Amino acid sequence: MRSTFFDRPLEYQLLTAKEEWLQGEPIEGKLSIRNMNPEKVIAKTVDVLLAYGNFRKIKAGEENCWEVLHRENIQKDLGLDGNQQLSYDWRFNLPSNAPITDKSGSLFLLFGGEDVLNRGGRLDVRIKMMELLQSFLQTFVTQFQFVQRSAKYKDGWTEVQLDPPTGSREFSNLEHVMCYLRMLGEKLELKYRCKIKTLKKDGESMKVRGKYLEVSQTLTADDYLQTSGFPNRSCFREMIEIALSEAKPTVVF
Repeated sequence: MRSTFFDRPLEYQLLTAKEEWLQGEPIEGKLSIRNMNPEKVIAKTVDVLLAYGNFRKIKAGEENCWEVLHRENIQKDLGLDGNQQLSYDWRFNLPSNAPITDKSGSLFLLFGGEDVLNRGGRLDVRIKMMELLQSFLQTFVTQFQFVQRSAKYKDGWTEVQLDPPTGSREFSNLEHVMCYLRMLGEKLELKYRCKIKTLKKDGESMKVRGKYLEVSQTLTADDYLQTSGFPNRSCFREMIEIALSEAKPTVVF
């Protein structure tokens, strides 16, 4: 992908080889700076920033709409002769808990000079869940027949709604599970928020009411990885069973 920004007399051009990345992957590219003036120009600093932005706030031009996750300084006090162009390679790792791209926001690469946050180039960085999280959710789908809805970023977590199989007697009182996933260092943190239907007496009749049940789990690398390095689906199944056991009905509807 390519993006160009003009801050006369300088032209900045950012280039990346890919259009989509997974959480925790390395991201790399090239930044070119060209002096369009016949006279020498000095740029005090040239930076590439990784920042999260909410689409609505960006469109509205709100102040402080960027949450900076990483700053890569390319050069300081960079001197460019008249009509000279210089190019620099850059590379860094995306955070393992980087916000995934959804309808409300995305990560961006911001690039330019001193005032890069307010007056610089930008390139949206489309992020998907890392394979470990995808494998965990796939266990929900293949082993328990839940239906996975779209994922989104929420308050530092990846949030995914999972609906129980239609007509299931085992989960007859379960409306859905909101599953929250994130990597914190080497630990995989999981939260389940189950919406459950319960019976409550209302005068002479019984009415169905909804309540929420929350379960939290933390897994280490020894738990969630096999010795081969692949995701441990058996561990995932066991953790999901423990969480869902709390949501199983005592009375079958």
